[in-house]
Order: sequence, then C-alpha cells, then structure tokens
Amino acid sequence: MGTINIAAWMKEFRVRFLLFVTLPVILGSAIAYAYFPGQFSLFYFVLAAAAMMLLHAGTIIINDYFDYVSGTDVVNQSRTPYSGGSGMLPDKILKPGHVLAASLLCFAVCIVLGLFIVATRSTGVLLIGVAGVWLGLAYTVPPFRLAYRGLGELARLIATPLIVLGAFLVQIPLTSGPGVDVAWPAIFACLAASVPVALLNTAALYIFEFPDYEADRQTGKRNLVVRLGPQKATSLFIAMHALTYLSLAMFVMTRHIPWVGLAAFLLLPASAYATAGLVKTYADARRLVPYMKAASGTYIAGSAIIALAFLL
Repeated sequence: MGTINIAAWMKEFRVRFLLFVTLPVILGSAIAYAYFPGQFSLFYFVLAAAAMMLLHAGTIIINDYFDYVSGTDVVNQSRTPYSGGSGMLPDKILKPGHVLAASLLCFAVCIVLGLFIVATRSTGVLLIGVAGVWLGLAYTVPPFRLAYRGLGELARLIATPLIVLGAFLVQIPLTSGPGVDVAWPAIFACLAASVPVALLNTAALYIFEFPDYEADRQTGKRNLVVRLGPQKATSLFIAMHALTYLSLAMFVMTRHIPWVGLAAFLLLPASAYATAGLVKTYADARRLVPYMKAASGTYIAGSAIIALAFLL
C-alpha cells in the first residue's frame, strides 16, 4: 500500500482558494448577527463554513478531473498558480480515479452536513443547498457542462448571493425564528451586499480564464473568453469592476449597506491596476500573474470590508 502524497493533495484541493468561498459565508453570517445578534450560533457558522468549503473543494476537484478527461489541462502550456488546474493529473502525480473519488467524497460529506443543518436548524436552506450542489456538479459534469457552454461565469455570479443568503438563513431560521416580514430588511441587505461581492468574485475567477484561452479553444471549452476572444473579453472584466463600485455606492445610498462599506473604494487603485494590466498583457500568461493576484486580493479585501461594515 503506497503512502499518501500530502503535498500533491494539498495542491489538488487548492487550499489557499478556500478563502474565496468562505467570505460569502462570513458576509451572510455578519448580516445575521447585525440584525439578530441574539440568534447567532458559532456552531452553525462553523458547520456552514465547513459545508461550503467541502462543496467548493468538490467542485474544483471534479472540474480538474473533467478538464483532464476533455484534454483541456493536458494541452495547456500556460499553467499559472491561478489557472490551468492543479496539474496533478496531467503530470501523473495523482490518479484520475482517486481524484474523482475525492471529489465525490467532498460532495457527499457536504450533503450530510447540509442535511444535518436542515434537520436541526433551518429548513429554509434546503433549496439553496440543492441549488449549490447542482451548480457545483453542473459546472463541468456532462450533460450540463456549464463552463463549456459559456454559462460558467453566470453560475459563479449566481452562486455568491445564494451562499450569502444561505449563510444568513442558517443563522436565522425563518420557520422557528422571526417571520419573513420581520427578517425582510436583513434578507434584502444580504441580496444587496452580495452584488458587489459577487461581481468581484466573478471578476477574479474570470481573469483566471485568460491564460487558458488557447487550451480551452482547442478542446471546445467555450467559456466567455473563448466566445468573445481575449481582446474583447477584457471589456467584460472592466465592466464587472465598474459595476462593483456603482452597486456599492447605490446600496450605501439606499442604506442597505452601512456607510463604512464605502471604505471598499480604497480598492479602486487595485482594480485599476488589474484592469489596466489585463488590457495590456491578456495574451501573456506569465505577465498576467500579478494582475490575477491583484484581482483576487481585491475580492478578498472588498468582501472583508463589506462584512466588517455590518459589524461596526
């Protein structure tokens, strides 16, 4: 019996990217605490975060598997720390069957945790949980293969509000807690706050597609960068960042996001750096790395600022 390659599995799980998916959980939980502090449960917050990390891990690992099977990651000559998959399958460090099994295990444990939350805390998250698992699987699994049909970006955009609202409903079960009429202002705050966060998240993941353009084009993975062409596709990245700050300003003015959230405007230089860098170097994978890092950092910092705004 061989030993487990811990380092390889850490790379396969993309551990450092797990923060991406926990931030919407933190935001939804922060809004719940801000509106109903007496009902906040640290235990269920940890459970929700764990379930979300497992769902995210299952999604990225099964994505790795099907990108390997389709040949996308095999022909990719422009892999970066942020794009091109983990490289564990093309480099034959891990076996495809083991990777697929690990992904399905993550989904299974996520479902068990989700059902426990539904049974003991909040039935309101059931439909959101089902939608989340479906999006995670449908992203690359046949016959849906959303990422191959130009729908992967939309799936990511939709996923963030679902996570924020789901995390809120874990903390504030409407069936046994306040009714919808009482909780509605907080629910709308969840939806409002999730808009700039979803845009930053989608933009950060969208820029990761540019280094993979040639490999995706050759293997029929027709995401938006492939469909639009990399030069035109840069406009969508710029639009996402512009809409982030417009939506943030709008929801602060309507008082659905606390005014402290305006501190996220301090990230404008980072957004400008990432957008200008993408426009200039969209065809050069290696030179794109600092701009991908900037886009990721903007999402992380922006999400943290908006969540903190509800707690101050």
